[in-house]
Amino acid sequence: MGNQSTPSARVKTLLRSPCRNSASWDGDQLAGLARVIDDGEMLAYMHWVLVNPKYQGMHVGSGLVERVKERYAGYMFLEVMPEESKNVPFYQRHGFTLMEDGRAMQIVTRS
Repeated sequence: MGNQSTPSARVKTLLRSPCRNSASWDGDQLAGLARVIDDGEMLAYMHWVLVNPKYQGMHVGSGLVERVKERYAGYMFLEVMPEESKNVPFYQRHGFTLMEDGRAMQIVTRS
């Protein structure tokens, strides 16, 4: 994997992964990153949305989530499992609803 001690090495490794990444840049500064794992046709799982603290409150996360939603609009399910319950309202504002178990959230686009 190489040296991952520097942030730039970590970012390069993340961007080379087999998962789909959506990044938001401010020049050469990474403002945010969303990572999605999908099955190629029906289910996409948004593994995480990360926003550089310097850019929090500037709608970077919202932009990333909307970009992911556009990319996976043809999929039956788009799911996310918020790390903290305080993040649930953020995803609800973007159309996600809590699943029956009350932890994961999803958007169902077709039946």
